[in-house]
Amino acid sequence: MLCSLAAGIVLARILGPKPYGQMILASTVYGFVNLFVDGGLSQALIQKQALDERDIRKAFSWQVAIALKATGVIYMLAPWIARSFHDASATRVIQAMSGMIAIQSIGSVSAALLRRRMQFKTIQCAGVASSAVAFVAVGIPLAFRGAGVWSLVAAALCQCLLNAILLYFATRHSLVPHFGLPDRSMAAFGGTIAANNLVNWGHSNLDNLAAAQLGPVALGLYGRACNFAYQPVNAAVAGLQSVLMSSVARAHERQRDVGKITLSLMAIVLGVLSCAYAICAFIPETTMVGLFGEKWRGLVPLMLPLAMAMPLYGVHCLLGPILSGLGKPHFEFWPQAISCATAAVALFGAARISILAIAWTLLGATIFRFVLLASFTFRLLEIGWGKASLMLLKRIGFAIAFGGLVWSADQILRAPFHLGAGPRLAILASFSVGWLGWMVWRAGEIVFGHDAIRFLLGYADLLPASYVKQLRMQAHRLPGPALVSSRPTEAAG
Repeated sequence: MLCSLAAGIVLARILGPKPYGQMILASTVYGFVNLFVDGGLSQALIQKQALDERDIRKAFSWQVAIALKATGVIYMLAPWIARSFHDASATRVIQAMSGMIAIQSIGSVSAALLRRRMQFKTIQCAGVASSAVAFVAVGIPLAFRGAGVWSLVAAALCQCLLNAILLYFATRHSLVPHFGLPDRSMAAFGGTIAANNLVNWGHSNLDNLAAAQLGPVALGLYGRACNFAYQPVNAAVAGLQSVLMSSVARAHERQRDVGKITLSLMAIVLGVLSCAYAICAFIPETTMVGLFGEKWRGLVPLMLPLAMAMPLYGVHCLLGPILSGLGKPHFEFWPQAISCATAAVALFGAARISILAIAWTLLGATIFRFVLLASFTFRLLEIGWGKASLMLLKRIGFAIAFGGLVWSADQILRAPFHLGAGPRLAILASFSVGWLGWMVWRAGEIVFGHDAIRFLLGYADLLPASYVKQLRMQAHRLPGPALVSSRPTEAAG
């Protein structure tokens, strides 16, 4: 995430909003088509209890075949797609990005097999290596040479190809085609997952499609703001999502224990993310201008609603994999579908006003989506809304206090010292990371809450001894039993 963020800042300073608008448009089309290419088969490979070589060959053969056809269709439809979004110059960008559909299909089965075997380190190493090479060695040099939007396209294609190759060689499987139909259980599970992915894609991209109605520059501004906002939370929860689905699938009969894990992880994720995004919410000008420069000042008003939405989005991202691991993906589909349909109407209505109206509408849609999905999940896991709401309010309250402290420091650096946005951001970032790290280390019960501290102590054998010592000190300050001698369940291993 840090590598991508650094490369994104450099590229944004060089290129400006319009190339990002064209790239976002092409990526949106690619993401939509890729939902149907996968068909939920990758998740089905993870969830199925008994897997044989024929299942793997069938999934790989169908995904590659559909991907090749989809690439050709998007290539031919690219002129029409570009005109539909009022930017005919984006045609070649869409055509080039269509190649990612075929490229990614090569490594999708390998990625699923690695997740099934809980080999997440291999997946992360492939992602880090491919991103570093693509953006640092390809994207940035091309941008400096004046390649414009093609520096982004070349970096994306290079990253996708290298990642697929690394994943395949990490866990090789047969490439011999087998076009027999997947068995009924895989097809049913995969179909439900594909439907869930479709509504998730809608939630992630409807706001971009709405912003595209205002032109490529507006889309570039809004897309850059969303990319910056979503990147940290996606990096924070991506690993948890994979681990949760794979491990909960092994412990799906112990739903009460899974409920305890769910609340604890929600508290930890919300506690950290709320404080991190409070910085963007309270000092948006310092953050945006300090990172991206004056040409991106239009991002400043967008950051307050986006920063408020992201912590809830991060917590929401934990619930879907838990439901899928429990074999209940349909519990995710209906709240997602209802909230997606509602968001579509609201976002395209907001597009008639401004991109700022779209950002505030996204906040409302995120809250509505979280409440719906959490209601289904809490009911299944026997979690009371009262306890969950109290946990949410405490974490948000601490984040507001943390953001207020950062805002006060920003005002001091502005008035007496008259520092520019860049130096202010460097000082405040160091101060914020140090202060939050100290709080997590010495007063985690304030940042995370009581249940999360007890939950972490259940995994003392996996944590650094020095941190376990701090956790035990914090646990002694808690009401009730302080220590947990064993893990709540094997599911989170």
